Amino acid sequence: MALAIARFHKIPDSKNFIKGIIGAMKDEQKHLALYIERIRELGYDFGDFPVNDFFWKYTDKIKTPSEYLALISLTFESANLDFAYFYAKKFEEIEDFKTSKIMMEVYQDEISHVKFGEHFMGQWKGNSDLWDYYMENLVFPITPARAKGINFDFERRIHAGLDSNFQESLLNFNDEFQITNRKCNTTLNH
Repeated sequence: MALAIARFHKIPDSKNFIKGIIGAMKDEQKHLALYIERIRELGYDFGDFPVNDFFWKYTDKIKTPSEYLALISLTFESANLDFAYFYAKKFEEIEDFKTSKIMMEVYQDEISHVKFGEHFMGQWKGNSDLWDYYMENLVFPITPARAKGINFDFERRIHAGLDSNFQESLLNFNDEFQITNRKCNTTLNH
């Protein structure tokens, strides 16, 4: 996000765009702090478990603000809507209500992160359909399959501003990549 600020601070309407990135960055820092605090409460520390660098492999490929929003807001953050809610419920099932609460906080923040991407992509798409504009700006080899989690949260994507046509295209998108070619249940969360 800091790299996006450095790269794109001179675009038209940059003040609101940069303000949105800073807001999301603050949320992500809050999420990390919550995760670190919780993992320490469970007797571990940050760095005790390996993490992958999947996310970072694609940051150098981002060349435009629209590519940033397509990849980060409408793909990775969109999937996080699904995953955060899914894991909040899993933690609730095992009666780890503290971790469930953290995941629900992350879930709520992800809605605004997707909305941020939808807002600016919607402004910049011109006469294009949002789905078409998204597809044009998605960084290869990432596909829309990465924008879905285990349970597809249609309702929260509506709250984030994604219309039903975009969501139907996303829900029905399928590629041959085994990791993202999971059965996706549609959920309505309240």
